[in-house]
Amino acid sequence: MVACCLAAFVASCQQTGEQSAGGDPSTEFAAETPRPNILLIVADDLGYADLSIFGSEIPTPNIDSLARKGVLLTNFYANMACSPTRAMLMSGTDSHLAGLGVMGRPSNPVQQGEPGYEGYLNFRVASLANLMKDAGYHTYMAGKWHLGDTVETGPRARGFEKSFISIDGASHLGGLSWNGPGLAPYRDGDELVTVGEDFYTTRFYTNRMIDYIESGREDEKPFFAYLAYTAPHWPLQAPRESIEKFSGQYDDGYEALYRRRFEKMKALGFIPEDAPGLPPVAGQPAWNDLTEKQQRIESRKMEIYAAMVSDLDSYIGKVIDYLKSTGEFDNTFIFFMSDNGPEAQRRDLAAPLSDWVAECCDNSYENLGNGDSYVMYGPNWARASSTAFYRAKGTGFEGGIHVPAFAYHPGHVEGGGRNDQFSTVMDLLPTLLDLAGAEHPQETYEGRPILPVKGRSMLPALKNAETPVHDASGYVGWELFGHRAIRQGEWKLVWDAAEGDDATWALFNLADDPQEQSDLSEAEPQRLKALISLWKQYHAENGLQP
Repeated sequence: MVACCLAAFVASCQQTGEQSAGGDPSTEFAAETPRPNILLIVADDLGYADLSIFGSEIPTPNIDSLARKGVLLTNFYANMACSPTRAMLMSGTDSHLAGLGVMGRPSNPVQQGEPGYEGYLNFRVASLANLMKDAGYHTYMAGKWHLGDTVETGPRARGFEKSFISIDGASHLGGLSWNGPGLAPYRDGDELVTVGEDFYTTRFYTNRMIDYIESGREDEKPFFAYLAYTAPHWPLQAPRESIEKFSGQYDDGYEALYRRRFEKMKALGFIPEDAPGLPPVAGQPAWNDLTEKQQRIESRKMEIYAAMVSDLDSYIGKVIDYLKSTGEFDNTFIFFMSDNGPEAQRRDLAAPLSDWVAECCDNSYENLGNGDSYVMYGPNWARASSTAFYRAKGTGFEGGIHVPAFAYHPGHVEGGGRNDQFSTVMDLLPTLLDLAGAEHPQETYEGRPILPVKGRSMLPALKNAETPVHDASGYVGWELFGHRAIRQGEWKLVWDAAEGDDATWALFNLADDPQEQSDLSEAEPQRLKALISLWKQYHAENGLQP
């Protein structure tokens, strides 16, 4: 069980090394400061350039305020897609070890039955929620679990006292499922439920989380609240009044939006001054090549997307207002991140999903954004969502895994700045355990053997931007559906599975080329060889069955 007394906290602070779950906050501070509440907010498919503090035109004042008073993490990485990222978050280790080597249960016979490919958060890892509960925290969740669709693999079984989750992942308005015929399934505690036409996920998850926190206030225990929004994941849906706020704003098209964000991000220092910008998406039509009708539909899709991001900000503001009203805001550590880059694919146009779209939905212009419409915004708008980086969700390029993130807390975060230290979603578990004064179990948990964490606490870096989270010799790898990447220091290898039989390793120096436009694999053969060797090491250590 997790130790939660001060002595254990001091011990955790003294640990060092890559596998340590403890950081290095002062013991004097730990003794004098109450353990903070923890609010972990995860957006879904939000691009690096979609928040106004990162250069977007979409107003996000509540998020911006937190980020400005906290610290922007400009070098923070998730995984290529939803459930692998969430597995890393909940386990502190690689998704291939934690049970989500692929999305869901594998269809490839090579992967079936293999450790790490169970299709749910497996029991070779200790869940973050279990550990926080053992440390004396209330544990609440609302939103997207995506780590097991049964009661036995759901959030209540993995340590959350109260939970309301979307099982299939990303419906928004009303009751229809997003990935096949019928109504979207949700789980309220252990009970399987559906919802009515007046349901809006961003509003409902917010209100439910506030109810959970309010229900536990009497015993004065701190809380760990995991608010896993599904916005702005497709299908694009939002209340009509939210959409109309952006009417006409994107009528000049996706190329113009990219240029505006590109110049704004340069001015804000997120893109180097001498960066030439990214080329248009190959095979996609220029805005001026679209018909007037096509342009109206395209601009409306981006209006809906902007409405979803804006509503996300508004409801996060409601949570902040609630915490302030209870006097808990100043003692709440808030961490915000996206689970991956923006979605560039048009899955709604391909079978079998297209069959359901044709059956369920009215995609006339007047109906777009309603609960019985179903559209995605595609690669051209996604290029603008990840303006600073190349490509998007589902790839190992920066646009797929380099995500917006920030931390806020007056006592544990050096506020008002940017932190460029490399960190990953695996670092969240040891960071939050550090805040809770708890240790990760060494070898066993609840009588079963468990894996150690790979992440490291970010607390020292959050207090001092000059303190690295990871040693210079450390490395991190990614693999999903054949897409691969590995990074050590400023060097990165990427394998683009979309190239099929022509795929090969590309080598980038991110310090000089953060937009991954100059492949140095021929110019740096020794560096290429060394990173390929690291990839093989990563492959073996994490039991990959690609």
